[in-house]
Amino acid sequence: MDVKIKFEQQDFYANISNIDIKKLSDTDFIKVKNIVETYGVVSIDSQFINDDDQIAFSERFGKLEVSIGTKTKAPDYNLANSTTPIRPEISRISNVDLNDKMLPIDNSKVIFDRGNNYWHTDSSFKEIPSKISILSGREVPEYGGGTDFIDARHALETWEDKPRKYSLSDLNDCICEHSIVYSRKNNTGDIFDEKFKKDMPFVKQKLIRIHPYTKRAAFFAGSHCSHIIGWDIEESRELIKEINDWIIESGEIAEHKWKTGELVLWDNRRVLHKGTGYDESKYRRIMHRTTVAGDMPSYLEKN
Repeated sequence: MDVKIKFEQQDFYANISNIDIKKLSDTDFIKVKNIVETYGVVSIDSQFINDDDQIAFSERFGKLEVSIGTKTKAPDYNLANSTTPIRPEISRISNVDLNDKMLPIDNSKVIFDRGNNYWHTDSSFKEIPSKISILSGREVPEYGGGTDFIDARHALETWEDKPRKYSLSDLNDCICEHSIVYSRKNNTGDIFDEKFKKDMPFVKQKLIRIHPYTKRAAFFAGSHCSHIIGWDIEESRELIKEINDWIIESGEIAEHKWKTGELVLWDNRRVLHKGTGYDESKYRRIMHRTTVAGDMPSYLEKN
């Protein structure tokens, strides 16, 4: 197992080569898990895997979430005559349906996935937010279709390097509300039906979280983060925008340009990420993500 660190001063973004995730010993798996939790983002070269392989590897990190795509995108890609049904643990981020046909750019699935091109942390819109996302590049476009990552811990640790209206001590106990309905409405339009909106209400999340492994704090914000509970809503949204802007400005962006067969893992408690977009009318893109569920609502965690 060979490990290279891209941003050493931040303990951010590692690349691992010369391993096979299907054959990892328990000792080597613990090393990989510790690397992910230390550096926030880890890319692993040359992992040509199927869904069973990905789920088996991912389950070593903990219980997996059920993709919301099971509910929201079934008509578009869980097709009755498909020979490759998607398991509920897999979130398929793709403009290709399960009969291997490209979807039109105005398809609801394509529009939904386009919302991933805004900085966010996966599943912060769920009462129990996720720990780790694991994304497999099954088919990648010739141009575009990358994934960018930014270090929300570095942003918190440098927050007071500039004059601020609110200090970290002012923000330490803030509880925010997150919603995918809110973020998608801002980014892709009012795309959900009333049943989905009712099933996916706003949830509470801490604005600052302490990582259980590193014991260091990070902002927990991104595009799903709407407002701070108990604050004037406009003032709180101005502050959240300031925080999100600083997360992006404070450190270097790790720009991952995919190759088919790569696997990337990231710690949603530590980093924000976004897709870079691509020509959906010209190129195919098939990405399969598994997401490791969290242990408890973040607002119950102790700082």
